[in-house]
Amino acid sequence: MTRGAAGAEWSRGDLLVVPVLLGAIALRIVSAGYSLWFDEIAAVTLAHQPLDHLWSGWMAREANPPLYYTLLKGWMALFGSGDLAVQLLSVAIGTAGIGAAWWAARRLGGTGAGLIAALLLAISPAHLDFSQEVRSYILAQTAALFACAAIILYLERPRLAPLAGYALAAGVALYAHTTMALFVGLSNFALFWLLRRDRPALLRWILANALVAMLWSWWAWISLGQAAGGDTAFGWITRPDLPAALTMTATVYLPFYVASERIVFAPLLALAWLGGLGWFAARDRRPAVVLLAALTLAAPLLLWAVSQRLPIFLPRTLFWAAGPATVLLAVALAAVPSRPMRGALVALLVALQIGALLRWLPERETEAWPQTLATIARIDPHAAVIVEGDAMGVAAEHYRQAQAPGLRIFIVQRPAGAVDRWAEGLVAAPHLDAGSARALLAREGRLFTLARGDYDPAWLFAGIGVAQPLPESARNRQPHLASWRVR
Repeated sequence: MTRGAAGAEWSRGDLLVVPVLLGAIALRIVSAGYSLWFDEIAAVTLAHQPLDHLWSGWMAREANPPLYYTLLKGWMALFGSGDLAVQLLSVAIGTAGIGAAWWAARRLGGTGAGLIAALLLAISPAHLDFSQEVRSYILAQTAALFACAAIILYLERPRLAPLAGYALAAGVALYAHTTMALFVGLSNFALFWLLRRDRPALLRWILANALVAMLWSWWAWISLGQAAGGDTAFGWITRPDLPAALTMTATVYLPFYVASERIVFAPLLALAWLGGLGWFAARDRRPAVVLLAALTLAAPLLLWAVSQRLPIFLPRTLFWAAGPATVLLAVALAAVPSRPMRGALVALLVALQIGALLRWLPERETEAWPQTLATIARIDPHAAVIVEGDAMGVAAEHYRQAQAPGLRIFIVQRPAGAVDRWAEGLVAAPHLDAGSARALLAREGRLFTLARGDYDPAWLFAGIGVAQPLPESARNRQPHLASWRVR
C-alpha cells in the first residue's frame, strides 16, 4: 500500500482495532475503583454545583474551565457518584481518544500504523492513569487527537466539514484545560506555514480560529485575571530548569512512565526520542506528519518557556501532546521497510509498556480517605477530627457520610497567604480559630488530625497535646492521621 493510498483503502486487518479497544476498556475498568484523591474529590464537588455557577464568574475561584465538570455532572445524574462510576467517564473519554489516534495513524500510515497507535495507547500506563483519573486531562488529549484528525482531513482537502470538526474539537480542548491554548497556538503556527500557498484555505482556517477564540474569550479573560493576580492555584508549581523539563518530557513520552524519574539519563533519552521523531518528519515531509512533529517537539519547549514566567509545566499539562506523539511514532514504525525490524521495534515498545504498567500499578499513587476515616471510627465513632482549610474539609466530608457518619469534622484556617479559593463556601463543617481548636482538645481529651502535604494542623497542639501512636496502616498513605491527647 502506498502512503498516499493509506487513507482510502480498508482491509480486514482494520477490524483488529475492535479487540484492542475492548481490551483497553477492560484493563481500565478492572484496575479502577480505587478511592479518589484530593483533586478528584475537588472535581466531584465542583460537578455538584449548579450550572449557573459553573458557567459564570463564580468559576474564577477555579483554575480549570467548567466543561469537564459539566460533563461529570451529567454523567453522575445518570450513573451515580460512586468512585468507580465517576472514573468511568474518563474511561469512556480515553477510549474515544484511542479510537481517534487509530484513525489518524491509519490515515497517514495504513492499517499497521493505526493498530500500533491504538495498541501503544491501550497499554500505556500514562494513558491508563489519566483515563481513570476524575480530572480533565484525558478530555484535553482526546480533544487534541480529534482536532488532529480533522486537520489531517483539512490538509488533504480543505473543505468546511473537517474545518468545523477542528473548531469543535479545539473548543472542547480549550474548555477542558486552560493550557490547551498552547495546542491551538502550535496548530495555528504549523497551519500558517503549511497553508501558505493556499490562500483561500488559509483564510478559512483563520476565520475558524477567530470563531474559536471568540467562543473561548470568556474563560480566557478569567484565566488572564488569575495569572495576573498571582492566583494561588499556580503558586505551588515549581519553575522547571531544562533537565527537569526533559525529565517530565521523558515521563510523558517514553514507554517507562514514572520510572523515567528514576533513570539518570532520562533527559538524554527524551532528547534522542524527540530527535528521532523530528528526523522522520523531516524525511517524510507530508504536511500532516509535519503538523504532528510540530506539536510533539514544540509542546515541551513551549511549556518550559512559558513556565519561566508562569510555572505550569507538569507531566499532566504535557500529557495531551503524548497523543499526537504516539500517532507520529506509529506512522514512523509502520514506515520501517524491513518487516522483521518493524516487528522487533513494536515488540520492544510493547514489552517496555507492559513492564512499566506492571511496575506502576501496584505502586500507583492513591489516597486513603475512606480507609482513614474508617480507622478513626473504629477507635471512636464520634471523634472530633481537625483539618486545615476548606479544601481538606471538602475531602473529609466527601467520604464521611458513607464511611463514618458519626465523626465530627472541624476546620481551622490555613496560615496567612494559603488560600483554597475553589473550596470556599462548599463545606458546612464548623470553622474554628486556633484558640477554639485547643479548647476543643482540652474539653474532649482526645481528637484526631488529618494532614496532606502542607495542609497540617499539628502546629495547633504544640505544647498542649501529645501525639499518640497509631497502626502503621493508618500512617503510610495520605491523608496522614494523627491522634492527640491533652499533655
